[in-house]
Amino acid sequence: MTTSKVLKLMVAAIDFGTTFSSWAFSFKHEYEKDPTKVQTKNWNSGKSISHKAPTTALISSDGKTMEAFGYEAEDRYAELLSDGTHQKWYYFQRFKMSLFENKTLNRQTEIEDINGKTLKALTVFSLVIDYLKRNLVDECKMKITTGEFEEGNIYWVLTVPAIWDDKAKQFMREAAIQAGIGKEHVMIALEPEAASLFCRHIPLRVMSSEVVPLNAGTRYIVIDAGGGTVDITIHEIMEDDKIKELHKATGGAWGGQEVEEAFKRFLIKIFGNHVLQKFKRDAMEDYIDLFRDFEVKKRKIKPDGKEKVVFIIPAKLKEILESEPGETFDKCVSQSGLASDVEVIKGSKLRINSSVMKGFFAKSIKSVVGHVKAFHDSNAYGITVALMVGGFSESSMLVNAVRDACSSWKVVVPDEAGLAVLKGAVIFGHNTTPIAYRVSRHTYGYRTTQAFIEGVHSDEHKVLCDGETLCRNIFNLFLEEGGLVYDGQVFVDRKPFWPNIDGDNFGIEIYASNDKNVRYTTENSCTYLGLLTVDNLDVDVPIEDRFAYVTIKVTNSEVQVEAADPNTGRFMNTSIDFLQ
Repeated sequence: MTTSKVLKLMVAAIDFGTTFSSWAFSFKHEYEKDPTKVQTKNWNSGKSISHKAPTTALISSDGKTMEAFGYEAEDRYAELLSDGTHQKWYYFQRFKMSLFENKTLNRQTEIEDINGKTLKALTVFSLVIDYLKRNLVDECKMKITTGEFEEGNIYWVLTVPAIWDDKAKQFMREAAIQAGIGKEHVMIALEPEAASLFCRHIPLRVMSSEVVPLNAGTRYIVIDAGGGTVDITIHEIMEDDKIKELHKATGGAWGGQEVEEAFKRFLIKIFGNHVLQKFKRDAMEDYIDLFRDFEVKKRKIKPDGKEKVVFIIPAKLKEILESEPGETFDKCVSQSGLASDVEVIKGSKLRINSSVMKGFFAKSIKSVVGHVKAFHDSNAYGITVALMVGGFSESSMLVNAVRDACSSWKVVVPDEAGLAVLKGAVIFGHNTTPIAYRVSRHTYGYRTTQAFIEGVHSDEHKVLCDGETLCRNIFNLFLEEGGLVYDGQVFVDRKPFWPNIDGDNFGIEIYASNDKNVRYTTENSCTYLGLLTVDNLDVDVPIEDRFAYVTIKVTNSEVQVEAADPNTGRFMNTSIDFLQ
């Protein structure tokens, strides 16, 4: 069933982030009046209210039940640690990046929790999606009493980074289905595209003054800086008000999480890794509070700021350190090589120079700025505006660095930059047509065998079959890297395929390459993506007449296939499995 046939009285979006996650929704009648009227979740950390919660999952010992999520999971696990009963539980933090980093991702892939215990990644992701889904539904049932809310009328949107591959996209879709969302009621939205749609509906200002219109012909870059990844895409507003992608999505693991990792390396330099790890094991609640405090303070750091930053060092961390022979807090600071920028005050506080705090941003900012500056300096796409969205774009350290490096662009950070993806995903769910064209990130093709042509084909792939000389492993291209793809575009149109053996089904191997001139699927540049399968051919006809017409197209950034049996006129079970 296509998304257009689904009754979307309510659209709900789940932003499954590396560091923070949440949900949002709006009803159809609300969207039609004001697309930006999107309701979001408020999470209570115990000390403040936020629109997102840490992507942290506490799973029971059976490996099947979500006990707590977000701030509650952090607090519950800290209690379990203090009671010494934590070992039987599974505790996962910031595990989304496993999909980006794992090039052999499949349904059996396992991920490790904080203690090295493993569960299937598909189980963990589906439990989180199920939790967020149920949390939204439960709150709606309490708040909405007019009779307009029916769970079956919800259309769900899951956001993913644009730089994710097809395996990871399918993985998220299957996790959603395993979480109880019907396959006709869920779609995948690319995060920078969702953010771009949100920004089309709100005033955009440079430095809180000049309003930047996104009119037809405007070319802009979207810098979606989240906790784990930074996604970068280039868009143009077309005359019909739709969006055209100009360059394939790029980016990397340069998000705000790297700033926290730099802070962790700083603590290790002072206290030593073994002390910090013991502190984490023995006083998890204090460990969590220390990094929550850092999260708050890092958001306040400004490029021109001179203020020193003070951190209260938990008593347990000092106790663990000073239980080491001859070690004291003051001594460790003085011997760390940081004494000129870090001082101990009142025996239990660290006062850090602003230069050290700014240094925590250096690696991440260097990666982001270096990447976007290449687009700025080449001026190949005529970009005039930079939209900075995502939680990390709320940091003036990153924003000012981009402004300084890309001085000819109007750099805009919209209000609620951290919610731009989430709210934009709700808008996208109501109207999936604004993205008219995308750019292919890879060259795609399928493996085939053809008649061998001397001087054209390589002898390496020559085979003799039933008296006929054939060339196998040919890469039959259907989409070239950098090629412009319109939504719903058909690449393979009712092409006949025959089963390899006398049977009622067959598979077509799909490959991708970053080489536009790839010829054989065995080349080093080629990566096997998955198997396109067709089932239930008519077995009552001769084998030479037993085939299927296969169509391959792209809809909403995902590859879709269908197959028809010409002997019966039936459409058959068809799919591309990227997770074999």
